[in-house]
Amino acid sequence: MSSEPGAVDGQPTVRPDDELERARELAAVRRARRARAPWTSMVLSLAVVLAIVVVLVLMVPRVNGVTQPPVDVGLGARVAATKVEFTPSVPTGLPQGWRATSVRTTRSTADVITWHAGYQSPSNQYAAVEQGQDAPRAWVAQQTNHGRADGTQQVAGQTWQRYSGGRNVQNSLVLTSGKVTTIVTGTASFDELAVLAASLRPAP
Repeated sequence: MSSEPGAVDGQPTVRPDDELERARELAAVRRARRARAPWTSMVLSLAVVLAIVVVLVLMVPRVNGVTQPPVDVGLGARVAATKVEFTPSVPTGLPQGWRATSVRTTRSTADVITWHAGYQSPSNQYAAVEQGQDAPRAWVAQQTNHGRADGTQQVAGQTWQRYSGGRNVQNSLVLTSGKVTTIVTGTASFDELAVLAASLRPAP
């Protein structure tokens, strides 16, 4: 039996062109592997980092809410007493559910030095006490948010003027005694405002 042309002892002869082509193919495979390697490493590294982040998030305790530190209304009133010419009134003996949120003494409309004590009512509405001396109508209008006169209301034996509406939803009770005007105002209902107004006593 005759052998194929170029064969030696019946084995095909490997031509130089074939070896060159095979070398090129192997080189191409190696380049493809090297090109994929950085992406594979990057994906693996990212997966490890994400796993660590998930573990840390699960380990950190969650905060359900932010608790505001208590507000010392009595201390605020004592500071206010050094700035105004009257004794500030402070809520005393409020029922459970009322929480003081702010106190301050500022110069307000018409240069009236105003004592302020803010509260959150049991229904989670806002209510505040505003007091000023020799307060003009402009000050009352500002504190009541330009509310309209809405009759009167008896609170602890005193007749308070009611204001409602205005630029925003706001209710107000207004009482002038001597030179001092007291306004109890906020988004709370008139019933809740009356509770706050009835609790007012001169600061000790």
